[in-house]
Amino acid sequence: MSQSETKERILEAALEQFTARGYRTTSMREIAEQVGLTKPTLYHYFRSKSEIIQQLLDPLLDSLDAALEHPETFLERCVDTMVGRRRVLTLLLRDTTVYAEEEQLATRVVSWMERANALLAGPEASWPERIRAAQALAAVADPLVLSMPVGDAVLKGELLRGARLLLAGGREGR
Repeated sequence: MSQSETKERILEAALEQFTARGYRTTSMREIAEQVGLTKPTLYHYFRSKSEIIQQLLDPLLDSLDAALEHPETFLERCVDTMVGRRRVLTLLLRDTTVYAEEEQLATRVVSWMERANALLAGPEASWPERIRAAQALAAVADPLVLSMPVGDAVLKGELLRGARLLLAGGREGR
């Protein structure tokens, strides 16, 4: 097995453990055992649990950051990213110990949310428009922690429809 395949197996095992048991309570030993490695071998691939969580979260957060660079398609890109990386997003939404343990992560997520809200609400937004923008972001992310018995395309369409309704103040359109 190649080094990149082993790294992917470690990341997959870590995501499973973090989601099932929590980030704080999962040990490097447990991750190593799930993959069939010794703890020293695991440390050859990742120096710390913090490095593992960073490698799990960076693709999601980098993609969300990139979506901000495209105001005209931001919402669609955001939905695509969140649906495509829903397992990692679920970890972020369900396990607040990740933020307590990884302070830079909390800062990055809050900064993204502020920028995304400003983009969705618009530069001259009223307070009700800012509230609806925040609700629209939550309407996209929050349902993804639930098991949805539909395909990604249907799910994306419904998430976009709901977010657009909120942004339009409850009226169809926008």
